[in-house]
Amino acid sequence: MIRKAFYLLFTLLLIFGLPTHTFAQNKAEEGKEFSTSYDVTYDVGEDGVTTVTEKVSLKNLTSQYYATQFSLTIGSTKIDNVSASDSSGPLETKVEQKGTSTTLSVKFNQQVVGIGKVLPWTLKFTSKDFASRQGKIWEVSVPKVSSTGNLEDYNLTLSVPVSFGAPTTITPTPVKESSDFGKLFLSFNKTQLQEQGVLANFGDKQLFDFDLAFHLENPKLVPIITNIALPPDTEYQDVVFSRIDPKPINVTVDDDGNYLAWYNLSRNQKLDVRVVGSAKLYVNSKAKNPVLINELKIKYLQPEKYWESNHLSIKTKLAEILGNQTSASNLEKARLIHRWIAQNLQYNSKRLSDSSVERLGSVTALTNPTQAVCMEFTDLFIALARAAGIPARELDGYAYTANPELRPLSLSRDILHAWPEFWDDSKGWVMIDPTWESTTGGVDYFNKLDLNHFVFVVKGFSSEQPVPAGSYKYAGQDSHDVKVTFAENDFLGKAQLDVTINTPNPILAGLPGKIKISIVNLGNAGQQSSDLKVSANSISILGNLKTSGSMPAFGHGDFEFDLRTKSLLDSFNDTITVEVAGQKFTKEVEIKPLIIFRSFPFVLIGIIAGLGGIYFAVLGAFIYRKRYMIRQQSKKS
Repeated sequence: MIRKAFYLLFTLLLIFGLPTHTFAQNKAEEGKEFSTSYDVTYDVGEDGVTTVTEKVSLKNLTSQYYATQFSLTIGSTKIDNVSASDSSGPLETKVEQKGTSTTLSVKFNQQVVGIGKVLPWTLKFTSKDFASRQGKIWEVSVPKVSSTGNLEDYNLTLSVPVSFGAPTTITPTPVKESSDFGKLFLSFNKTQLQEQGVLANFGDKQLFDFDLAFHLENPKLVPIITNIALPPDTEYQDVVFSRIDPKPINVTVDDDGNYLAWYNLSRNQKLDVRVVGSAKLYVNSKAKNPVLINELKIKYLQPEKYWESNHLSIKTKLAEILGNQTSASNLEKARLIHRWIAQNLQYNSKRLSDSSVERLGSVTALTNPTQAVCMEFTDLFIALARAAGIPARELDGYAYTANPELRPLSLSRDILHAWPEFWDDSKGWVMIDPTWESTTGGVDYFNKLDLNHFVFVVKGFSSEQPVPAGSYKYAGQDSHDVKVTFAENDFLGKAQLDVTINTPNPILAGLPGKIKISIVNLGNAGQQSSDLKVSANSISILGNLKTSGSMPAFGHGDFEFDLRTKSLLDSFNDTITVEVAGQKFTKEVEIKPLIIFRSFPFVLIGIIAGLGGIYFAVLGAFIYRKRYMIRQQSKKS
């Protein structure tokens, strides 16, 4: 029998996006010499420090080789307490750190000689990168296992303190779940971990405080009206505003749901605006019965400057990605597109060294897959999704990351991240992050997004507008204008509507009149659209039911209604009632006949004089024309 010492190199690349686990790849002669089985435990402590225990069974599949060493590379610097052992005792270990990676090497004490011989051994280490407390939540994540030809079995047990609270989401669903000794045990198998990593959230909401600066400038010689985009309410977040200084002339809502604060700027004026508030992020969508009207669906399928969904290369790549799944549901198509992008685009952090990162767009990203940052991951998903008939749009905003090397942020110094969302008829808008799924080695950012993505703006109708906080700077200015921190205290967002009812005083009977309704939101949160109804006891209100539309904090809206009385001689008092958003506002009004006013005789005389003037003018023109025709006839004769 020929025996050859074989240096067995297993590369275990631990990528921490949401703190992460391991995947093993056998480099030995294409993986034909040895097979492995793993029984892995992640034991998360109260402080978030995780003890990882890897029980490995190494089986020799040949009579020509035997393993002497095991090597494990981890994409983190936070690895401590490394040890290894087999039945004969401790194994020699070596730890080498280079850049942001740590390599663990284990030297075996005994040789595994002969076909079918098995060496069971154990590797242990601790890390602070698998679990982290982020504001109000704990997050634990484990990346998927890399595919390897001779991975016989892989079982993972995740142990988490029950003090973290009940899990809000666990993806994928554990094959087994139990609790004992103050711990929650979640079990996963090889099939699950080859498809996706584990992502568990403990806590159902996240709280942020924000302080944003906007620098407006009008270089023109004439006054202008301009706007800034404020963080909006979405299906996954609520926003309250405690301060907008100076106050805008109005805050409106566009078709994408963005809050736009409007300002007048005189010529050559500069204006600094400060916006302070809080945001509450939810794991699950607030939309109970999501609906997207066909008109908006069509708009969210249109090609745009950076979303070239009608380009031949996009359509060709889509056909390749979907294969025989062209009749699949939109959810499944989006999953296939998301997975392909995460696996085939490569994040290039070197591009961020430029003072201004040029946005490539979907077609260029497709032909330059190694030059992507978050914008390219997002643009390419939107273009492919729209080409597949899936409404999709872009989200820009703040994303919390404990490790920007592996969960990168790349829009600018302030605008930290971009990610897409797509429409599903049963789920509504679904946020995903193909960038972070790629950079974290397969942590699942499709089935359930984390509570770290805080939306500043939504871009659906345009790939360029509106721009988010942090982008409003004076020429040549380089400053940090976005401050977002975790908040400890929960808040109650409440709209406070004030209604002003404007009518003629008094209302003149028998003549057409108008009621003007002004609604102002004085609260700290937006008011959803509701019915606006105007009624009275005796006065007739024409078209008395309208829709108020969404009204953000600091916003207002004006509405007009036509009114009528029954006759010219009506004389009475009445009450006008305005109902909106479950509130009632009233105003007492007086109706008087036109003839009681002192000015009425003069008005009547004026009307008669006016009618007489019109009569005599017409009569004079008729007589003049008649005489003219007679003179013409006389000349001819």
